[in-house]
Amino acid sequence: MSMVSTYCPHFSGLRRSSPNLHNAPSQSFLQHFGSQLRLPSSPKPCRAVIAMSGSGKFFVGGNWKCNGTKDSITKLVSDLNSAKLESDVDVVVAPPFVYLDQVTSSLTDRIEVSAQNSWIGKGGAFTGEISVEQLKDIGCKWVILGHSERRHVIGEDDQFIGKKAAFALNEGLGVIACIGELLEEREAGKTFDVCFQQLKAFAGYLAKTEDGSAVT
Repeated sequence: MSMVSTYCPHFSGLRRSSPNLHNAPSQSFLQHFGSQLRLPSSPKPCRAVIAMSGSGKFFVGGNWKCNGTKDSITKLVSDLNSAKLESDVDVVVAPPFVYLDQVTSSLTDRIEVSAQNSWIGKGGAFTGEISVEQLKDIGCKWVILGHSERRHVIGEDDQFIGKKAAFALNEGLGVIACIGELLEEREAGKTFDVCFQQLKAFAGYLAKTEDGSAVT
């Protein structure tokens, strides 16, 4: 199982050694993660650098959000297929749901494909949702969970997102876990508190999966 975390631009990034998410309980995970964060000396936003857990490689992900057409995505995939990529970087792209099959069937194996969301459990009568099983069936290796637009536009809370992450990981799908503060929270000096609570929810539900017990 794989998980990487993206976070607000107030952080300068992760050191190349990343926390092990699979063997530590939630509290020790949070302590370990906190030890990996370096706060910038300047209050200006800076670009986050992500190290993929356990690989020693940097992780670059492109979220295409709700953009693109069949023609524009065909052109983008062609450009990606001809691009020169460094060997020490893992690259993942996240097309809209309706183009996932097109991208997974035409993109180079050097770049992996992520969905932008997944359902909290197995498929069924959940109109508009996409199950982890369906994502794996078309070749997705990752899913983005906890994105700010899912939190603040759609209304997903920390607990719901944590449960989705735990289920996806249990089913063998990698998770790109997103945390981050709103502008007003940053200006109020609440960045670390907000990010800590969001990360704590991920860690808490992941801890429940380690002994094989059900996530409820």
